[in-house]
Amino acid sequence: MPKKDVDLKHVAQNVGHSSRATCGACHFNGGGGDAIKHADMSRQLLTPDRNCDIHMGGYDFDCAECHKTRNHQIAGKSSSVPVAEGVVSCEKCHSDTPHYSGGLLDHHLNDHSRTLACNVCHAPVFAKCKPTKTWWDWSKAGDKNREVKKDKYGQPDYNWKKGEFKWEESGVPDYTWYAGYMDRVLMGDKVDLNADVINLTNPVGSIHDPLSKITAFKIMKGIQAVDADHDYILVPHLFPKDKDDATAFWKHRDWEKAFQAGMKEVGLPYSGAYKWKETWMYWRVNHEVMPAEMALSCVQCHESLKGDQTCNRCHQDNRDIDFKAIAHKGTDFSYMKSMGRDVDHLIEKTDYINFKALGYKGDPIIHGGRFKKLPMGYKAPAD
Repeated sequence: MPKKDVDLKHVAQNVGHSSRATCGACHFNGGGGDAIKHADMSRQLLTPDRNCDIHMGGYDFDCAECHKTRNHQIAGKSSSVPVAEGVVSCEKCHSDTPHYSGGLLDHHLNDHSRTLACNVCHAPVFAKCKPTKTWWDWSKAGDKNREVKKDKYGQPDYNWKKGEFKWEESGVPDYTWYAGYMDRVLMGDKVDLNADVINLTNPVGSIHDPLSKITAFKIMKGIQAVDADHDYILVPHLFPKDKDDATAFWKHRDWEKAFQAGMKEVGLPYSGAYKWKETWMYWRVNHEVMPAEMALSCVQCHESLKGDQTCNRCHQDNRDIDFKAIAHKGTDFSYMKSMGRDVDHLIEKTDYINFKALGYKGDPIIHGGRFKKLPMGYKAPAD
């Protein structure tokens, strides 16, 4: 809540137009700081170049260009625990058949649009403008004597208030099926203490669901405390209320007192026993869309197109069409490397989204798609 002496009427009567700066003041800092949990949002979006984000850097969009407001409701939501006031999708501007250059490839790309979310191809890496935190171990917090080291991105590996960190720049998303809904663990919800990982958010979708699409996510991984008897995530009291606060962890570094005070504040019992458990949160990749010419190519996903035989595996060969050029034109990771991006391991990479992990038998060009049989007379080779 604002301080008591803030004149809220004056504030309400002097609200200006939104901008990247006004929106970003909160949203770039989601999760405790700039580029912490959001894989695709940071202060770099204040003045990005077109390769960082084509909408903001190429066309000078403000946030409200896509996040339209009607009746004080702002469309758009994160995949964590959002206020749902409307949905923003690429299709609202680009339609369900967004590829219309007139080339041979358009039919296939529009067919792909029914199975893949746009950012699978058009944002093939996340945090390419600034490193994002991918690991956050709260159990290590409290050591004021620990030496803080910088990783290769210049990011700290530790903070005594928050624990141990890992960062990633130009990371490959995790891909999974998503139908627009998330399973979420809310405060007080029971979790499985015997599970290796507790998913605090989990995309709902299936390869067998026609409404599900392959979607790009950053998984925020970490270690958090769970009540050992009540089986729910604990809420610690961190920030001191005043100089006499005797329970805040950031003042006394005592987890026991911090859990007692935090759980009392949220109205849930604390058993007095806790365990540290690994937790995952799926954060959908929505921003940092690259220029169209930098989208993934056919061969970067389909290993079967890597050799001399490409589209003419199915299409009749035509001297006027260079199938290999069509199949191989895509994200230039060598260029991204020359611009300082950490993508050396992605040069020449194929099976980019890992078809088997998504439930396919392998490359769909060889084994068939989820709802389609192979072309007549074609037999897939035995595994």
